[in-house]
Amino acid sequence: MDNDALKKILNSDNHHEVALKKILNRNRKWRCLYPCCADKSIFSHAISKSISLAPLVEKGHLQTIVSRRENDIKTLQFGSIGVNDATAFNGFCETHDSLFSILDIEEISNARSLLLQAYRSVISVCSTESRIAELKHASLNEMDITSIIEAHVEEYPWLQEEQGKTFFMTEYAKVVESVSRRANQVMQLPEQLLAKLEIIDEVPLDGFSVVSTEQLSHHIVFRRLGFRIPAALNTVLSIVEGGDMALDFFFTVIPYEQSTLVMGIAPKESKQWLLDRLMQGFSSDIAALNLVESIMSCSNDWYMTPSVLVEMPTEKRDVFLHDSTFINEQRFYEDYDMTLFDSLRRSIAQQYPEQKAELKLDKIGMIPQRESYDIRQKRMMDALVSQTAKLRDL
Repeated sequence: MDNDALKKILNSDNHHEVALKKILNRNRKWRCLYPCCADKSIFSHAISKSISLAPLVEKGHLQTIVSRRENDIKTLQFGSIGVNDATAFNGFCETHDSLFSILDIEEISNARSLLLQAYRSVISVCSTESRIAELKHASLNEMDITSIIEAHVEEYPWLQEEQGKTFFMTEYAKVVESVSRRANQVMQLPEQLLAKLEIIDEVPLDGFSVVSTEQLSHHIVFRRLGFRIPAALNTVLSIVEGGDMALDFFFTVIPYEQSTLVMGIAPKESKQWLLDRLMQGFSSDIAALNLVESIMSCSNDWYMTPSVLVEMPTEKRDVFLHDSTFINEQRFYEDYDMTLFDSLRRSIAQQYPEQKAELKLDKIGMIPQRESYDIRQKRMMDALVSQTAKLRDL
């Protein structure tokens, strides 16, 4: 690839990043997400700032994963984030954001508040995903396909042939269409949850429950833990099953004063073995703690009390950071081979000695060996390139 072509791609990446920041950062240009509302959105929180995020704060901040750019290279690092920005998104107008006010003053205890939180969690992720997909779709449509082909002839000689060019353009069109389809499909679950909210009653919930109806495409699984995990999380993790069909699994971790609510929203279309494995993660409080650590290892959408990372040995912290960089290597349904909340595990063991075996205390001091950063980076890039979606990034 010549220097001019490379500069064009880098400039395109920079323009894309500027547009992306308008989606992710506070921006009053967005309309309220509530149906038929034309008012401007405020910076809404997916998880309550007052009763869940604020108690985790130390010196005004939480810890999370942040992206740093140096010239044309981006890296992930642990960094601080203010409580006003944690889990925040360009969501609802002030009027419709007040629909969630009960979640900011009371812990979730009934079916309606659980569904309300599910809607809040899911739409925060899905609206962002949809907007990013729309941005990608617009960028793909603006691309000069002829220039792309010419820039990559040296790397892919088959592009010189007419048959190769036709194949490329056909596959490119498929990618453009799939991105457009994603922008629409990802908003279907929030619509289902909102419709269900209008008819659900305030039925009390036990400490562990599964909510599922014919109208919902997903099961809602939750467990209330008898201890507080010093972290909050709101994320979506996608798994590709059977060709190119991506299944979205949503997870939310909400810490309260003396407890934690862990919620998973799983597609009914999932393979039974995967649903069974997920249910094992909700089978006990300690199993749910293990599940949370597994989710955190393959997601950057978590917010933690800073002292947890400060107390973590440097070598262990480095392994966690690199695992957070190469999230393609981790699976939420597999136990993470390293513990994160060591002080919490020790505290639980002191209160409940009979749970010591389940708490895996012997694992606390273990720091797993990993391959070199360069090898892992190459494998991640190779995995990305091997997908048809690589055409989107050429």
